[in-house]
Amino acid sequence: MEAPFIIDEIPLDEQQAILQKVATFVVRRRLTAPAILTLEMCKPLHLIGGQMMIALNPFVQAIFNTTDFQKFALIIEQDNNIERLIQLIEESDRENQFDSSSS
Repeated sequence: MEAPFIIDEIPLDEQQAILQKVATFVVRRRLTAPAILTLEMCKPLHLIGGQMMIALNPFVQAIFNTTDFQKFALIIEQDNNIERLIQLIEESDRENQFDSSSS
């Protein structure tokens, strides 16, 4: 599959799935607070961050699935997706805490 060039090429359900995957990754590694703090601080720079991720894409190819990486870079360029990612991290963290306390 070829990497998208604009956010409109990524279906909304796929955008949601990618954001959920990132949120789950953050919560599993117990990085909820640092991730939320970083996302909140970087909200004004989200467009620059997304463009920087795209620029680093050739170097990232050795480590990550480059198509998903590029999709994530395009997704976080939008303000509402940054806020949605923060919400997903918080929801996943609450669910994780509930699961831990009920065990």
